[in-house]
Amino acid sequence: MRSERPSLRQRLLLWLLPPILLLTGVWVWATHATVLHFANRVYDWALQDTAQTLAGQIQVEHGQFEFDLPPAAHRMLEFDEADKVYFSVSDDQERQLLGNRVLPPAPVHDPAPGKTRFYDARVNDQAVRLVEYTVPNDASGRLLFVRVAETLHKRQAMARDVLAYMMTPQLLFLLSIVFLVWHGVGRGMAPLGQVGDAIARRTHEDLSPLDESGLPAEVHEQVLVINDLMARLGRTITAQQRFIADATHQLRTPITVLCAQAELALRIRDADELHAAVARLNTTAARLARQANQLLSLSRAESRLAGTLDFAPVDVATLVEDVVAKLVPAALARQIEISIEPANEPAAVHGDRQFLSEMLANLVDNAIRYTPPGGQVEVSARQSGGSVAFTVTDNGPGIAEAERQRVLEPFYRGANAGADGSGLGLAIAHEIVALHHGHITLAAGPQGCGLMVTVEIPAVRGSSIKPD
Repeated sequence: MRSERPSLRQRLLLWLLPPILLLTGVWVWATHATVLHFANRVYDWALQDTAQTLAGQIQVEHGQFEFDLPPAAHRMLEFDEADKVYFSVSDDQERQLLGNRVLPPAPVHDPAPGKTRFYDARVNDQAVRLVEYTVPNDASGRLLFVRVAETLHKRQAMARDVLAYMMTPQLLFLLSIVFLVWHGVGRGMAPLGQVGDAIARRTHEDLSPLDESGLPAEVHEQVLVINDLMARLGRTITAQQRFIADATHQLRTPITVLCAQAELALRIRDADELHAAVARLNTTAARLARQANQLLSLSRAESRLAGTLDFAPVDVATLVEDVVAKLVPAALARQIEISIEPANEPAAVHGDRQFLSEMLANLVDNAIRYTPPGGQVEVSARQSGGSVAFTVTDNGPGIAEAERQRVLEPFYRGANAGADGSGLGLAIAHEIVALHHGHITLAAGPQGCGLMVTVEIPAVRGSSIKPD
């Protein structure tokens, strides 16, 4: 069973939620650290008050330190429901004079009287917070250090309570973000759904442009691309429909003639007449086959399927010789003199050899068909600048200047066209030239008569030409 693809909304949530959760975790950590910091300050002040109160019970008489700490005060000092409290009084030699535990001194001593220092340490393998207070010295210069320590249970409990209190609104805030992101992404993607629905409702007959109003910039750009594609599809379908209609019209006549000739041949009993009828059938069938092949060639060229083309460097001289060699029998049959003008230098074009052969063959075949017996056809290929110019010249009736562009359209034949033809040869050549990013021009022959067709195709630069 094929798994469903995640929607764009789900993908966005998968991208957005992890950073949101990470930021929430950072926020929780920062909040906990902040609460713990202020909890430490509050309880540090209480520790300081205890240390200063204890220091107030120390009296100096005749160079001796005396402590006035009643048992009740001692018990109150140690009483705490949550934490254990330790205290000690030591001299400057770190000899403990009073207290319920030996407490470590501050990492950095400050001998100035009345100074208070806070620091962390461990007592009985428990983390504690300590305060050290320096008792003002007497005339002898002796110092006493009063230290009070307590475990961290109250501080941590306070941080946890505050954090737990804040987590409820934070969780609601996170859920609200998820809902707003989900809803906002859905609203933001609504135009995509509308465009998709509009395309789904279309048929191959409806290629009108999609509505572009009220769309976000990104969706608007995509709709413009789709509308452009639909416009091109519309033009292609229209051209195909026109081509099919024209092809049907062009093929109907020779097929009708072929059927009529075949029916007539079935009625003939005389051998000589039957032979002549079969010859006419053969001529008509050959003409029909040629016309069908030309229609297929034109359709293939008009499709412009670049992926089916085999572009490679093609030797121009070899291409011309091969094409002309195949058409020499047709020229001899019509008593046409056909020649090749030698190239000025070796040249090559980058293209599909089969298409280029078909293009040149159509031009030469056209020249042979429309040149009267005894005429001449000349084929040449010369490199000039960055292009190779293929030229086919004949001394036939030519084409009027007003019709030279129209004869490049399928099925159009000039007013002087006397020979049998389908009006497809020049159209096929024109499409193939367009596939190779070249251009085709028609002009009168050198002496002002006949027709000279020139095709220019970009030449291959800086590469050796390998023989075909």
